[in-house]
Amino acid sequence: MAKKINQVRMKVILFFSRFTFICNIAFLLFVFFNWMERRKPVKTGSDIVIPIPFLKDLIVTLGFAAIAINLAMNIVYLVCFLSGKAKLLPRWLVAVNALFLLIQFYYFFLFKY
Repeated sequence: MAKKINQVRMKVILFFSRFTFICNIAFLLFVFFNWMERRKPVKTGSDIVIPIPFLKDLIVTLGFAAIAINLAMNIVYLVCFLSGKAKLLPRWLVAVNALFLLIQFYYFFLFKY
C-alpha cells in the first residue's frame, strides 16, 4: 500500500515537473515579448505580426508566474533529494528547471533594463 502511494506521489511530482518546464518555456517567450515591445516601432508594414492576444496573454501570465512555480518545484526537488527519492525523477528535467530558476532570479531581481 505504501509503495503504491509513493508511486502516485512520484507521478504527481513528475507531472508538475513537466508543467514547470512548460512554464519555463513560457518564461523565455515572455522575455522575448518584453524585448519586442521595447524595440522601436516598425515603420513599414512588411514585418507586422498578426496579434493573438489570448495566446500572448497566457504566455505572459505563465512566464511571469514561472518563478514562483519553479521555486516551489525546486523545493520539492530538494525534499525528494533529502529523502532519497530523487533517483526516480529524470535528472535532465531537474537540472533544466534548476537552471531556469537561476536565470529567472537574475532576470527579475538583478537584470536592469
